[in-house]
Amino acid sequence: MNTQQQEITLFENESETELYQHKIALEKIKNELINFGLTANQSKVFIYLGKYGAKTASEISKALQLPRTETYHLVNSLQNLGLVTAQMEHPTKYSAMEMKQAIETLVKQEQRRIDSLAGKEESLSKLWKQVPFFVVETDESKSEKMQLLHGMGPITNKIKEMVGNSTESIKIYGSIPDVLRFYHSDVFDWIEDSKSEMEMVISPLSKTPEFISELDQKKIRAITSNSDNKCFVINDKKEVLIFMRNATHATRQTFAWWSDSETLVDMMSSLFDLSWEKGEALY
Repeated sequence: MNTQQQEITLFENESETELYQHKIALEKIKNELINFGLTANQSKVFIYLGKYGAKTASEISKALQLPRTETYHLVNSLQNLGLVTAQMEHPTKYSAMEMKQAIETLVKQEQRRIDSLAGKEESLSKLWKQVPFFVVETDESKSEKMQLLHGMGPITNKIKEMVGNSTESIKIYGSIPDVLRFYHSDVFDWIEDSKSEMEMVISPLSKTPEFISELDQKKIRAITSNSDNKCFVINDKKEVLIFMRNATHATRQTFAWWSDSETLVDMMSSLFDLSWEKGEALY
């Protein structure tokens, strides 16, 4: 097998081949780079250059089976991001920086973008207040609301907003993977710093993970025999966030549905209360 064939099969090999474990690792790396803001093809080009060394646009195009015009656009965009360098020779060869440096570069760029947006908060709010409201309040303007949220970033921000608005209780129902994700997202720290009390039902729970010991055991109950994959968060019986695809779902893309519908909140609150009564204390 020649070098070119090896390069292609690194991304395309079948599960029976020796390179399949590399393919799994590369897919994970590619998906993480996408989370940092790269496109799928930018990620593949970066990975390819990082593992096969300096290559021309033509070599990249052939190895990754990409159109040549798109390949030039990809390497130029990666150069603009500071992730790829071009060698001064003909034909031009492109090289990827080390992964650690690449991640640091992407993080710094994202931080600068966030800092820039944060710096505009006061001026934009002031400008917004200068424009009068033209809304005539009607029964329609007081109607129940809903919002569909894609990805853990927007979902976590919504949970933080719910906790910030809470004055009485935050009720959480979910599996161990869901609770672990909340733990790593600082959700429990937000609740602890709020005025509200937390109640949580974990379903199913066959073994108590170590991180649970850091939480108040009296506020947690477990259902050991259930195997469902529900996950939802209720704030003060006035709003609810329901995961349509939670941490137990096979797909990577998580999304949730938020609503302040009184009927829906009452229904989910009843479900939580029944589960709380059915659940077993951890202590």
